[in-house]
Amino acid sequence: MKKLVLLALIGGIILSCKKEPVKDYLVISGSIDNFKKRDVKLQGFGFEKKIKFDKKNKTFIDTIKIDREGYYKLIVNKKPINLYLTKTEDTKLLFDYKKLDAINFEGTNAAINNYFIKKGKVFTSEIGNLRKLLALDEEAFLEKVDTYKNSLTDLAMGSQLPESFLKKEIKNIEYEYLRDLYQYPVYHPILIGDDEFVVSENFPSVSDKISYNNGEDYINSAYYREILVGEISKKTNSKLTDTGDFFLTYIETVHNEVSDSITKNDLLFNEKYKGSAQAGITYTEDPEVYYNKFLKYSSNQSHKDRIGEIYNSLKITAKGKPSPKFDNYENYDGTKTSLDDLLGKGKYVYIDVWATWCGFCKRETPLLKRLEMQYHDKNIEFVSISVDNINAKEKWKQTIDQKEMGGVQLFADKSFGSEFIKKYAIKGLPRFIMIDPDGNIVSRNAPRPSAGEKLLNMFEELGI
Repeated sequence: MKKLVLLALIGGIILSCKKEPVKDYLVISGSIDNFKKRDVKLQGFGFEKKIKFDKKNKTFIDTIKIDREGYYKLIVNKKPINLYLTKTEDTKLLFDYKKLDAINFEGTNAAINNYFIKKGKVFTSEIGNLRKLLALDEEAFLEKVDTYKNSLTDLAMGSQLPESFLKKEIKNIEYEYLRDLYQYPVYHPILIGDDEFVVSENFPSVSDKISYNNGEDYINSAYYREILVGEISKKTNSKLTDTGDFFLTYIETVHNEVSDSITKNDLLFNEKYKGSAQAGITYTEDPEVYYNKFLKYSSNQSHKDRIGEIYNSLKITAKGKPSPKFDNYENYDGTKTSLDDLLGKGKYVYIDVWATWCGFCKRETPLLKRLEMQYHDKNIEFVSISVDNINAKEKWKQTIDQKEMGGVQLFADKSFGSEFIKKYAIKGLPRFIMIDPDGNIVSRNAPRPSAGEKLLNMFEELGI
């Protein structure tokens, strides 16, 4: 009997000494009044997860594992709510969708998240609209951004924030200020309609204040990332010749200028950036060279795998291969048109893939119109395919009317999900494609009308 009691005691001691599993997740939850949609997702640097919204009970809850604490956004039907999350601290939000400036936060990081609400109110009261800010004359602009920066700094310093967060936030405020300075010389001339505008000699310089290799700031500050992408693009353009390949030059510039691995890998891969590989490999003039350089420059295996998939998909649209087909796309006049209908005319087919929301596409429109008129009686058919969403079809027709667009105007059946668009691996707009009279690909990435002589030389070589 004594032995049994002793064994029971030992067993109890062992069980009591057993470690509880370490929590490695956080729970995000909340309720949303006056919210009719279901689209809720959490985004952060290198992170995105959809969160199910219970429409009946107006609530959401999910268990989240994040690699790092930091700045995140809860996107509620495209409206962002700034959050600061740590790996194991739960966060709860109670709010009305119509009053996003009055959110009730619960959890350890509530003080930080409430600070974000106050910060948003400062932006609304002092800036209000970024376009209006950038349209101000130089003196008024500088005064406004200085005042705004000081107001944010005072708010952060007086909000009793954790010291570790405060250090990051003061840096983030500085980067927002520098981002505004960086944008002014670029966007002010556009907003006031003066292409000859240049800032004064006394305008603060930003480029000399930015390190290319601050991985921590790259993760924590979207403003820092925005400036750095601008700097890399500027350096890329400065290295280009008239016939240079922007996309190949971009990844070479990233490789040569950036040594921090997190920063470099994201700049090479992130689809938000014009020159990055997800779009760049589909635009570059030599995908094989581009792909091999990307493999050499990137140290992220999942990125390499994804670009490998895109590279392999490009092989079906190499020069000389039969072009993928589209069938029964809706024509502007209400009829249906297929690629075979166009090829049946025995002409080259020059395709413009565009959308009404694409600014770069609109810049090509008058040049394409002029080109179509110039080659109206030649052996070439000019075709424009819109990849607008179905609910923008009326806007598509209105744009054609307003711009008096010529050629054959078609509407893709499933936007970017259309088979023709997917097979050409089109990730960005505009995209121009040239197909010969036999239905074979001349170029999956043909020169744009704005390329001028380069496009005309192609026409001449083809005997058009």
